[in-house]
Amino acid sequence: MKKYRSFAAVAATSLLLASTLMQLPTVAEESGSYDMNITINLDGEHKEISLYIYGVNTYGNETELDGVTTTALRQGGNRYTGYNWETNYSNAGEDWLNSSDTNLGDDSDGSAYAARSLSELCQDNDISYKMTTLQMAGYVAADKAGTVSESEAAPSDRWYEVIFRKGDTLLDTPDLTDNVVYMDEYVNYLVQNLGDATTSTGIQGYALDNEPVLWNDTHPLLHSEEVTNSELISKSIELASVVKEIDPNAEVYGPSFWGMLSCITIDDDDWNAVSSQYDWYIAYYLKQMAQAEEETGTRLLDVLDVHYYAQDCSTEEAILQAARSLYDSDYQEDSWLQPWFGGYFPFLTRLQETIDAYYPGTKLSLTEYNLGNISDEKNTGVSIASGIAEAEALGAFADQGVYLATYWGTLSNCPYVESAINLYTNYDGEGSTFGDTLVESTSEDLSQAAVFAAIEGDDESTITTVLTNKNDTDTENAVITLDGADIDYQSVTVYAITQDSTDIQVIDVQNDIVNNQIVVELPPLSVAQIVISDEESVVQITEEPDITTETVVYNYDELEISENGYPMIPLGDKEHLDSIVIRTTVTSDAGSTWASGGGALCFNQVVEDGSDTAVWGYKSYSYSLGTYDNTIEFDDTYYIMSGTSAKAVSASCNDTYAELQDWWISSESDTAAGSDITVTIDSITLIYTYENTEETLLGDCNNDEVFNLADVVLLQKWLLRYEVHLPNWQAADVYEDEILNGFDLVKMRQLLLEEI
Repeated sequence: MKKYRSFAAVAATSLLLASTLMQLPTVAEESGSYDMNITINLDGEHKEISLYIYGVNTYGNETELDGVTTTALRQGGNRYTGYNWETNYSNAGEDWLNSSDTNLGDDSDGSAYAARSLSELCQDNDISYKMTTLQMAGYVAADKAGTVSESEAAPSDRWYEVIFRKGDTLLDTPDLTDNVVYMDEYVNYLVQNLGDATTSTGIQGYALDNEPVLWNDTHPLLHSEEVTNSELISKSIELASVVKEIDPNAEVYGPSFWGMLSCITIDDDDWNAVSSQYDWYIAYYLKQMAQAEEETGTRLLDVLDVHYYAQDCSTEEAILQAARSLYDSDYQEDSWLQPWFGGYFPFLTRLQETIDAYYPGTKLSLTEYNLGNISDEKNTGVSIASGIAEAEALGAFADQGVYLATYWGTLSNCPYVESAINLYTNYDGEGSTFGDTLVESTSEDLSQAAVFAAIEGDDESTITTVLTNKNDTDTENAVITLDGADIDYQSVTVYAITQDSTDIQVIDVQNDIVNNQIVVELPPLSVAQIVISDEESVVQITEEPDITTETVVYNYDELEISENGYPMIPLGDKEHLDSIVIRTTVTSDAGSTWASGGGALCFNQVVEDGSDTAVWGYKSYSYSLGTYDNTIEFDDTYYIMSGTSAKAVSASCNDTYAELQDWWISSESDTAAGSDITVTIDSITLIYTYENTEETLLGDCNNDEVFNLADVVLLQKWLLRYEVHLPNWQAADVYEDEILNGFDLVKMRQLLLEEI
């Protein structure tokens, strides 16, 4: 609920406005806090911020987008190298048994199901930029028959050849019997069925496949040899030309390298012959793509795309500092890269310098990035450090002029990352965003506090400032100086993510700013969006909801077995069931250094919204080596079958129990079946939440359980800006319009007179 003082309404009741000058708060000099000088220079350099740096990948997140406000969605990853758009069959490569299957869809779903689903997903979640992946390695899955053996490596009947140009009429319904997949027919199909890049439903960006330097590692049965420079450049030019001929407004992304090392060098004779002329391979790549534009008259590479995974992320402190490797020239990370390749840091700065030198005007993207320890995502994802790192990374993208960035990770495992993105894109839950123009800002110590400030266009009436506190014990007293300010700012509102909550909460509101002197306190390990405004803030500090949590814990051997042969978890009070936590301990008797597996809670009576038919459905979960809590949210999202594929739907279930099913397991020693792995389910915990609501006595704003004259006087003083507190401000909102003003005061007087 909102509440603010309406002085016009107070005047209407003949009340006089009393104004007092507030004193600027002083910085505490005490143990457990430190001062941090922050400068925002409004007269300094201004940089336009691309809207598309706040993106995510679809992988693992198709049902999680309602919790994050994102601006770009990328469809890519290893699966898409072997994706057959005509039938939707794809090959997993070394990620999973070189299996050709229906992971991305089935032939019954219709051609280009993945891209069509991407368009629909973006429409449903109001995401404007859609990016998908084109196949460039040479072959795609011909069937859905499972594991491809080494003897069936391409070329074989397990694969269809990819040809960029058909040289004939492009069909709206592709020929599924010609054993060939055409890329020009694919792009044309998307334009004809979804619209071109200028439409809200069309595809805006096309990636020239995924991590080509790793094809021989990730897809050895599809592309067994290391990619050469000649192959990479020639294929990139031809496939990009196809895109530009069919959809000239679409943007082409390449080469989508897996990280810094592949940007530095590749194992290739052409490159070795000229490497002494360049600082790193990415410069040579850009020069060749620039030459292609000169020869064809068309820009064929719009965006230089690379992937970035932090290599120094083994500790919380390392994660807290990880984003500095992107933009801070004074920082040296402690990773295997630094001793040999330290000259290529800060990474984004070096990439932009290379673009400027070899192909000016090319944009820069990171279509996969993660600053945490992605191999231990279930632990690091629930650490505030991951959120602080993500917030600094997004600021670095703005500072370094990145055009598009899409986070790679499972958002359901990383609630702090989700909130860090929202801190820029929807910090108040009502659509308010970080500005679109970066203004110059500095912190005296980036190891403790990173800062990024922005305004909208040239409008300086509101300054949005993202600020971190990386100190794990001490409160940060941020002393913010506004240089070049021509406005007398009136208020500061602090939206923060802290150790105590993954949610964005309002932790401070100041309406007593004097002479633009601002001091803000940030708790240890936190990140905040500080909104500095020339108007009074009407926002209220977040009040913790009064919620009671109850848990029911089952041991695995306590569960009864269903008629289908699976353990049954009683759901109990489904209306208040918040989540189910399955604690697993996974061990290997063969010494595997990694193992992963998964299963699901399965339901027999799932009813999709708008339907009366109950069907089978599930909520999946995954586990990995070690002991972990695997949380399954009991929300309205379920997967149900659509043909041979599963789709996420909004639904409810009529079941009184969930069947616990274990579906798959893989390990370093046995990728096919994880025969060395033992999975022990230690416990199943059902978490129920109940909101404690008390009946509010209308008018009882002092909360003494009596409505009398004292309440009227208290509200009148509050409206006049006396230093008083409303213990129960909801009771004062007698009009129930979420606004406190003089009309409520008049109504309270009338109610009181009626009781006399």
